[in-house]
Amino acid sequence: MSMLRNRGILIMKSYSLCIVFLLILCFTGCVSIPKHNQLLDKHYSYTNGEKQTTLDEWHALISDFEELLQVDAKNESADDVQFAIASSWVWCIKSGDSEAPQKAISAFRRLIYTYPDSPHLPQAHYWIGRCYTLVGDSVRAAHHYQVVINRYVDDDIAAEAKLELGRSYVQHGYKTRAETLYLDIVESESTKEVVAIASKELKELKGQKVEPKPKEQLIKTPEKSKTQDKPAQTNSKPETLTPGSLTREFGLTAKTIVIDAGHGGKDPGGGASGNFIEKPIVLSISKKIGALLSAKGYTVLLTRDTDRFIELKDRTAFATKHKADLFLSIHANASENSKAHGIETYYLDVTSTDKNSELIAARENANSGYSIQELESLLKGIIVESKSKDSRRLAQHVQHELVKATGAADRGVKHARFVVLIGTTVPAILIETGFVTNPSEGQKLSSETYQQVIASAIVRGVEKFLGSNEPISHKNPPKDNRYLAATNR
Repeated sequence: MSMLRNRGILIMKSYSLCIVFLLILCFTGCVSIPKHNQLLDKHYSYTNGEKQTTLDEWHALISDFEELLQVDAKNESADDVQFAIASSWVWCIKSGDSEAPQKAISAFRRLIYTYPDSPHLPQAHYWIGRCYTLVGDSVRAAHHYQVVINRYVDDDIAAEAKLELGRSYVQHGYKTRAETLYLDIVESESTKEVVAIASKELKELKGQKVEPKPKEQLIKTPEKSKTQDKPAQTNSKPETLTPGSLTREFGLTAKTIVIDAGHGGKDPGGGASGNFIEKPIVLSISKKIGALLSAKGYTVLLTRDTDRFIELKDRTAFATKHKADLFLSIHANASENSKAHGIETYYLDVTSTDKNSELIAARENANSGYSIQELESLLKGIIVESKSKDSRRLAQHVQHELVKATGAADRGVKHARFVVLIGTTVPAILIETGFVTNPSEGQKLSSETYQQVIASAIVRGVEKFLGSNEPISHKNPPKDNRYLAATNR
């Protein structure tokens, strides 16, 4: 579909603006002020390419629309007029008006705040994002794309917003995030043209050969109806991509993986009063995970590689600073009930209501370095995006491999408000590898052999998430099933 890049390329498909105004004309026939219809009709003729429109003509049309709003800003079609003003500024970009992007942003914002119930809000947020992209403010652009994705997921423009957000990730070097988002578009979107573009750009990211892109116009001429908006017929049928084949074909990749060994230094973690203490166990497991991933060619960074204390917010800041593609926080569980046992994996979800998950999160968040007010502010400021879905999928793969490898009780994949996951902007999970307060499980967790089995399982889970079926070689530990036979007697 349409594409906007920093170099100023701006493409506008008919359903985005032109068809919207065709619908506006249909619904405003009963408006008591004929000039509304006359101006909207003129706007449609401009956008439909019925005449070559100059920049002066666009400015004059905008002035006429603004005069209408000054007369009656509460008319039933006032939001249509405000949308016409904003979209006219977008069209002015083609004519070389350097102030048009900011003018369009202001006009769309006025629509959002003045007419909060307008059906044009999805388009408004989307085009604000496009204009911010044009002027080089990718952070604000991403915010508005995300608003469309979160609030208006059923609107046609949501697919476009996902595509643009993926491009923003690519621009800033977050290849894995872009790949996961493109893959989500291909698997779930019904808009065939968007799916085709996402598939193509995903292949480009993977270095596969693709056809050269045709030279694009600044603005494509909108067509008169949605039926003309379909791609041209070809002699060959489009390739059908099924979810099962996508991972094999594209294979998501990650360049940098941050491993966070929980607790450390003055914070011993769970089991401080017992025989087995969390902080040295999870550090040892983290190092083993790092060694396996490094051997496979990943860039691995540990938040700590010695027994030292690190604030939770500094751990996520570390991941952000080094542009991590994945974030794995390694922990061991604890409970007042010494019989509690098993493995569970968490991902961030601010809507969590599970009481047990909240208790575990409260324990892990105890040394967060944030006040209650700051935590609330952080939670309110989170943009729930595709990261949550990716994190859940990563957690599912890792949990499955851990339970399969160790034979431990499967406590499931859960979500909670872990501070160490809040600040991350990539797929991130927190793994509770077992209970140090359970005598039997604590003994296993202290075993180098068992730690290696856990590390190998986590790496397999990561690679399953990333779409790689490459087997992991065990240099030191015995095969998982033989280990289970020896320890579960």
